[in-house]
Amino acid sequence: MTSQKASRMQRKGAKEILRVGQKALAYRKDLLTNDQKQRLDQANQKLLGVMRSKPVLSDPLEEGAKEVDQALQESGGLYYHKKSVVENIEMLLVAAIVVIGIRSFFIQPFIIPTNSMFPSFSGMQPNIYEDNSEVPNFLERSLDKIFLGAAHYKLKAESSGDLYLKLQNGGSFRFARANFPNGRFFIFPTTVREYVFEIGGKEHLLRVPAEFDLDELLARKFAGIENLRDLPMVVTQDHGFSGNRLKLSDQPVREGELALAFDILLGDALFVDRMSYNFVTPKSGDPLVFRTGTIDEFNRKVGTPVRTLIGEDKYYIKRLIGEPGDTLEMRVPESIFTNGTDVRKGVPGVLYRNGKPITGNFAFEQNRKRTESLAEDPDALNPFGFPGYRAESLLSNRSVLQVPDRDSPNNPTGKKGFFAMGDNSTDSLDGRAWGFVPEDEIIGRALLVYYPFTRRWGFTN
Repeated sequence: MTSQKASRMQRKGAKEILRVGQKALAYRKDLLTNDQKQRLDQANQKLLGVMRSKPVLSDPLEEGAKEVDQALQESGGLYYHKKSVVENIEMLLVAAIVVIGIRSFFIQPFIIPTNSMFPSFSGMQPNIYEDNSEVPNFLERSLDKIFLGAAHYKLKAESSGDLYLKLQNGGSFRFARANFPNGRFFIFPTTVREYVFEIGGKEHLLRVPAEFDLDELLARKFAGIENLRDLPMVVTQDHGFSGNRLKLSDQPVREGELALAFDILLGDALFVDRMSYNFVTPKSGDPLVFRTGTIDEFNRKVGTPVRTLIGEDKYYIKRLIGEPGDTLEMRVPESIFTNGTDVRKGVPGVLYRNGKPITGNFAFEQNRKRTESLAEDPDALNPFGFPGYRAESLLSNRSVLQVPDRDSPNNPTGKKGFFAMGDNSTDSLDGRAWGFVPEDEIIGRALLVYYPFTRRWGFTN
């Protein structure tokens, strides 16, 4: 009787058992006797020949598959007879090990939460919708989510009346643990900021990520000021500020109306090069990622007169300003003090490294140009958004700061120190306040912004 053409299922089964046979021969070579290896190899070759024939016939295919199966059983190769679930688990475990290895020694992902490095890097940014008609539809929100990492938030009035922000324990918000967002998709709770609004006598809860400060957004939208803490200065007692509430708007909100609608854009997601600093020393100008765990202890031991203690172990990203042994100085032009420049957050100065204006990086150049332009015109703006480096605390005007080296006097740690600042120095908690970064806390250099897809996408500088 003539054998029929093998079915698709037969060919698939034969292919699978041949894969197992070849795998057993390769991985158990040192455990098999010469006879077992020869028998398994012959069975594999016979089945392979049948599968390569044209056409592939059913009977020879079944016979060849049985011979491979018998050889496997005799050689203990049934160890490889695993269900796909088991093999998938093995693959996932191997992949996890590879990923952990890459993350630990080569490249680590990092998401920037704040704007201390703006405009070089961006943390979470708000996009406020002034009019209800501007609120994006579902498709627009989906596209913004994909390309910009935007999350949409809204405050919808459940009743009509005036809009208030209720103060909590003297502040505008409270930290809380919650399933976020809104408990719908995430099992494990995370820390959020909770804001309580009152509309027409009803409380409305709005939660945002803990790293996002809603105060500035509220101040800009409702009061036209930069900081919500300034609101009592511009809103009188009989015009909104009463007891534990801040009146945000003179216009009553109608039931069903959106009192507030905005997006929070994801901070820049980047890859950190963890490998390079194993071979080269970090240099001035590098966008540096480091941990803060031992910064307080290091500065205490070297006697740094810090203004602020970090008190936490987190990942920070700042610009490396000073290397071990460098002297740093901020020099403020005299005209800055007399031309009407706003000096509430310190005055902008030219940063000097080892007696010369700091160079070698775009951020350095633009911050210097910003200071120079302010010395001539207090209303001048930097076209790229750099605010100028501010003279504050350890880098106040004309004070000289020495970055500790391993053999520096009063340095018993045996570690090098580095000095780092944010490019957005007007809104950056950095080395000016908490001192130096010890060498063993440095993770690596920011290498590539891979998300979201904005003008900052690509390699960093």
